[in-house]
Amino acid sequence: GTENYYFGDSKSLKNDVWSSADGKRWTRATDNAGWAPRAYHQAAVLGDRMFVFGGGNYVPEYKAHNDVWSTTDGTHWKRVSDKAPWHPRLWFSSVVYRGHMWVLGGWSNTPSKNWGDAWYSRDGKTWTEYKAKTTWKERHELSAYVMRDTLWIAGGHAKPLSSEVWSLTLPKNWPGSQK
Repeated sequence: GTENYYFGDSKSLKNDVWSSADGKRWTRATDNAGWAPRAYHQAAVLGDRMFVFGGGNYVPEYKAHNDVWSTTDGTHWKRVSDKAPWHPRLWFSSVVYRGHMWVLGGWSNTPSKNWGDAWYSRDGKTWTEYKAKTTWKERHELSAYVMRDTLWIAGGHAKPLSSEVWSLTLPKNWPGSQK
């Protein structure tokens, strides 16, 4: 069956992990997954591994991360990378597309800016920036999803607020699929 996993929130930063098969009964997988307590992070499942990456806190003091952690059981977590090459960030999005985890957009306070970049990885350790001829405006709190073999981003917090929708369909022979 499918299980849902949930992690801390912005009011009480945590690094515990919980799961549920039905959304009603919850089981704590671990009190301390090993990473620094945080909010505004992302999680992705790729193959038989779950990954948690990025995030941090905004108040009372800004701190963002670009570390990557993984597990095969939700209980025992291992650090995959202390510092991924993408800038530490909050409020970014992530999807799994074409056998890779993707990090999309986000916001940082050092420097204070929105990000408009896209990074992908098969293992959480080696990341490659995806460079396109045309790109979307920098933003955070964007929605990202995959539908019909296309990666989509929608909306987000940009100046001004954005209702744009962008899509990326990689060719079948995309070089990233060969790695």
